[in-house]
Amino acid sequence: MTFLYGYVRVSSRSQNYDGQVESIKEFARIRNWQIVKIFADKQTGATMDRVEFEKMRSTLVELKNPQGIQALVVTKLDRVGRSVIDLVGFSKELADHDIDLVTTLESIDTSTSQGRLFFHMMSALAEYERELIAERTRAGMDKYLANGGRLGRKKMDVDMDEINRLLFLGVPKLAICRKLKISAPTLYARLGEKK
Repeated sequence: MTFLYGYVRVSSRSQNYDGQVESIKEFARIRNWQIVKIFADKQTGATMDRVEFEKMRSTLVELKNPQGIQALVVTKLDRVGRSVIDLVGFSKELADHDIDLVTTLESIDTSTSQGRLFFHMMSALAEYERELIAERTRAGMDKYLANGGRLGRKKMDVDMDEINRLLFLGVPKLAICRKLKISAPTLYARLGEKK
């Protein structure tokens, strides 16, 4: 007999708690697996508190699976992972404790070779996502340093000597902006800095 935990997550936008529970129960009945417990998190405010998910995870991973659970069954992958990286990390924790992850609606089952292949591909995508994030972080830091340690765009070089000469000659400020190809806010900001 295979023993399983179910996990259900619902939000105020998607009140399908009963549907998720029935899907897990039907899956267990067809496979002749025994449900030990179904954990459920319900969103009550703007943020999702995953208290039950953390209890379940703690029991399976940190307490070393005292009930001998062999599978975690959910309706869809987005019930357990907020991102690909999250999902891959959690599924690896389960695999390290010989617990399969199964979805009832997406037909993903890590107890099969196809399910394991799917998660290897997801792991590769998660690694790729991590590398992209690291590259963007490095590019942002390089831009920040090139900007003199300031956020935003690099400060535009403005020829203040030419601005002062034109002002002295009585040229209107908007005409100076057009001539030097700068915006009026830039001109006024630089004149304010000068004071």
